[in-house]
Amino acid sequence: MVKTAQELMDEPDFVQNNLSVGEVEQEFEGSENTLMVKRDDEVIGEIHENSVLKALIPEEKIDEESMVGILGLSFDQSYAPETAEDLMNAHEVTVPPSETLGEIAYIMDEEDIRSVPVEKDGEIVGVVHEDTVVEQGEV
Repeated sequence: MVKTAQELMDEPDFVQNNLSVGEVEQEFEGSENTLMVKRDDEVIGEIHENSVLKALIPEEKIDEESMVGILGLSFDQSYAPETAEDLMNAHEVTVPPSETLGEIAYIMDEEDIRSVPVEKDGEIVGVVHEDTVVEQGEV
């Protein structure tokens, strides 16, 4: 039987966009590896543990290639993330609860993302993580 996002998803963990980097780091304790970022009531992005890890790298060790990869924009040597919004990846891809495991795997690979939010009636109701897709997939 083909599994769907509804069966694979975990309950999302939300943080506000103005949370400090330190507070974001604390939020990862006891959560999966993705936090959904809200501005007011709108989900605007997501933060993966990997983004927090990169924010902890000492400034003298940061190079342009890795920072452009994090930010997706031109490099600014003075970049120092201060808030959840600074750390997040823009919220661009979602799937409906009925999306199949194979399609979710395809979207994650195509978009180079580690999790995908599940959206129903304009609301984020869950998140499917890469490790769940791999664990539940049949090759």
